[in-house]
Amino acid sequence: MASNKITKRDLDEMAVRSMAEQCCFSFERMQAIGFCYGMTKCFRKIHGDNNKEMAEAMENNLDFINTEPHMAAILQGLIVSMEEAHQDRTMIHSLKTGLFGPLAGLGDAIWWYTAMPIIASICCSLASQGSVFGPIFYILFWAVTAILSRIWFVRLGYNAGVSSIKFIGDNAASLSKAAGILGVMVVGGLIPSYVSLRFPDSLVISSVSVQGIFDSILPSLLPLGIVFLLYWLFKKKNVNTIKLIVLVIAFSILMSFFGIL
Repeated sequence: MASNKITKRDLDEMAVRSMAEQCCFSFERMQAIGFCYGMTKCFRKIHGDNNKEMAEAMENNLDFINTEPHMAAILQGLIVSMEEAHQDRTMIHSLKTGLFGPLAGLGDAIWWYTAMPIIASICCSLASQGSVFGPIFYILFWAVTAILSRIWFVRLGYNAGVSSIKFIGDNAASLSKAAGILGVMVVGGLIPSYVSLRFPDSLVISSVSVQGIFDSILPSLLPLGIVFLLYWLFKKKNVNTIKLIVLVIAFSILMSFFGIL
């Protein structure tokens, strides 16, 4: 049962705080710190002086996330509603991991590939005619819609979470498994986007490109292999992230020096 501690005012404030999602951006966790920051005040209202629960709620939202900033508000509303209802955090985490990728694609298509280019073209037309309203209108449109969309998205996510609590509770095991599978697929699909590793086209064996051989087996096989290697070193050999970063840099310099990669 939800504790009903979160009000519309809390949700609206979370929507405004969510605009800081890109703050403290890092290549290790991407938007994680800013994403978690947007929800911290609601977490505190839910858990009160229980610092242990507060810390666990925050820790559950401090790992890698990379989604479209406006659509992230939907996830924040959903997470807060489920946290308020004291749902299993493993399930909350799996749903977040499984949804941030699809939401990113949807948000990019709506916002950055449609709405903003259309508005930009109109404003550029005004500016090219010497009208000062061109850049002013563009800035105002971005600012107003950025706030209003987040307010609506936060409420949408929160209400969706509240209305689906019973369904989620009754199907927790199945949802957790499905969301976990989806999350692994999403994160795995991001590998070619963030890891670049290929042999130069000039490297050939018997007139056949070495890179072409790998591509014929499986596209992006090298990035996948290096990710599995780093995962194995981190998970099985307990090599910390600093050592892994140094190892990757040294490996890159060495391979570049010999012209292999």
